[in-house]
Parts: sequence; structure tokens; C-alpha cells
Amino acid sequence: MSRDDPSGEPLIARDATYYRASDELRARVRSSVAAEARSHDRRDLWRWGGMAAGLVAVAAISWNAALWQVRGTGDERLANDVMTAHVRSLMVEGHLNDVTSSDQHTVKPWFAGKLDFAPRVVDLAPSGYTLTGGRLDYLDGRAVAALTYRHRLHVVNVFEWPAGSAPDAAPKTLALKGYAIVHWARGGLAYWAISDAAATDVAALAELLWNA
Repeated sequence: MSRDDPSGEPLIARDATYYRASDELRARVRSSVAAEARSHDRRDLWRWGGMAAGLVAVAAISWNAALWQVRGTGDERLANDVMTAHVRSLMVEGHLNDVTSSDQHTVKPWFAGKLDFAPRVVDLAPSGYTLTGGRLDYLDGRAVAALTYRHRLHVVNVFEWPAGSAPDAAPKTLALKGYAIVHWARGGLAYWAISDAAATDVAALAELLWNA
């Protein structure tokens, strides 16, 4: 047990000799502290680097997923182009028809020499779909025929172009941003019909053209 002097201070504290650390010892301590700090920095760097790499990977995956959603399938991309062409034809004054007529024998010859194929032009007025004319448009990387029909108060655009070697395909209906779209292939031609009319009305027009 330690003894205290009369002042109450422990003798070991009073009589202990104070030694100043040597320069060599202090250098070793500083070196050790610096090495530990560098070790922590490296661990922090790896940790933050790993987090950054993870964030980059997540961002890349999210970006690719977003691109995939935007691009979608071939039909989805084409449906967007068809919708854009339809809206443009209604918004730009004088763009709906290059030739205005309800006579298929006037509309069909108008396309001669303007396209590398002969579009089918059918008069469906007795069934409630009145031919109003046609124009040239551009879809799927090529010039196409656009025929316009009026059903009650609605305009229906029917786009036609060569289907290549694609076999006949029955009408298929889809909806996009409030528009009804029906597409099919028949006799070497691809058809896309679009309108803000009821989907059943656009599908009925497609059936009439399919069977014409």
C-alpha cells in the first residue's frame, strides 16, 4: 500500500522521476499514428468507393431499364409514331388531307407516282365510315399512305405501307393515351388505324377493311 506525505500527496507521484520521451520514441509514435490514420483513410476510401460504385451500378441499371421502357417492343414504338402522326394531322392546318374527296376513284389515283406501292382505298360510307381523302406521311422509316375517314364526329387515320414478307395477321387492338389503335396485315400491306373514337368503332372499321 502506498504511503502519503503529510500534505496528502501520494509519495509515488511526488518522488516519481519525469523522463522526457526521446526524439526516436516520439517519431515512432507519430509514425504509428500516421499509419493508423492512413489505414482508416484507406478503409473509408474503399467504403465510399464501394458505395459510389454501387450507386453507379444502380444508376446504370435504372437508366437501362428506363430506356427499355421507353423503347419498348417494335409495336409499341410504332404505335407511338402512329399516334404522333395522327395528332400532327389534326393540329397542323391543312395537313389532314393532300387530296380531299369521298370518291375512292379520285383518292387512289392521286397516290400514283408518289409511292412505290399502290394503297388500297375502300369506300365504307354505307357502313358509317365516310372516306374524306388521303395524304402522304412518314412512318417506320418510309413514306406511307394515310387515308382519312370520318365516323360521326371522329377522324380516323388509316396508314398503309408494304408489309414485306410478313404473313397476314388479324386486327389487334391496343390503347395509347386515350387513342384506340388497331393494326393488322393483309395482302402484303401493313395497316394501322387510329382515332379518339371508341375502340369498338375503330375495331369495326378494321374488320370492314380486313374483309373488303
